Amino acid sequence: MSVPVAAGWVAGVSFLFLWLLGVTASFRPAPELDVVSSFACQAAAYLLGLFGVLQLHAPRASIREFLGLRRTHAAFYPLAVALGFALEGPIAALYEQIERRWPSGISDAELVRVFVEASAVERAALGLIFVALGPTLEEVFFRGALTRPMRRKHGAPLVIATTAVLFAVAHVAWQKFLPIAIFGVALGVLRVASGSLVPPILLHATYNAIQCFALLSVADAGHVNEVPAAAGAALPETTSMPAWLVAASSACAL
Repeated sequence: MSVPVAAGWVAGVSFLFLWLLGVTASFRPAPELDVVSSFACQAAAYLLGLFGVLQLHAPRASIREFLGLRRTHAAFYPLAVALGFALEGPIAALYEQIERRWPSGISDAELVRVFVEASAVERAALGLIFVALGPTLEEVFFRGALTRPMRRKHGAPLVIATTAVLFAVAHVAWQKFLPIAIFGVALGVLRVASGSLVPPILLHATYNAIQCFALLSVADAGHVNEVPAAAGAALPETTSMPAWLVAASSACAL
């Protein structure tokens, strides 16, 4: 798979995702942030993209083998968790500096409000999406479906850089591009070094778990308008955007 083809797959999946969100939003008289619905749209788009990549680039391959769902050296698992904790601070600080220099004019309080108003069961569902399902879905596509066919044609550095950039651009808000691209490089390096998709999923999940814990802490305190500074790079944009685009950023949040 060439770089332009990989970019085309990401563009196609992203447009399908946004279209599904637009259709979903059109059936709501007063659209609001709905993390579950937006994630369902993202999952549908990404899984269709995965199916398309498999059919065109590896029609006879085992899905597990193609995605890299295999065991690796045991040391990569604690390393992935440690990287999740180590990267959270610098990435959040970088995003905060970018947001301060070039303000997006967008509030992140809406997602906090969702957590504040959610029941215990709803919070568990949100946590499952942000910590487990979301990271797995994105890693399956970017470090799985795109990485394997690209490695047949390009060296590891180019593949890591390309998937990191595409991963960042898919997250809607340009203020997040550099922080997320850096995070994508870490995910790509771990994927190539371990030879498995499991460590990147674990790294991504660990990073998201920190953000989710910060959101829950604010929600438990009842401070709807106070957004954890550390969560800035991972929270969705809310105000001054169409509801379907808000949901897009929510589902694509780190």
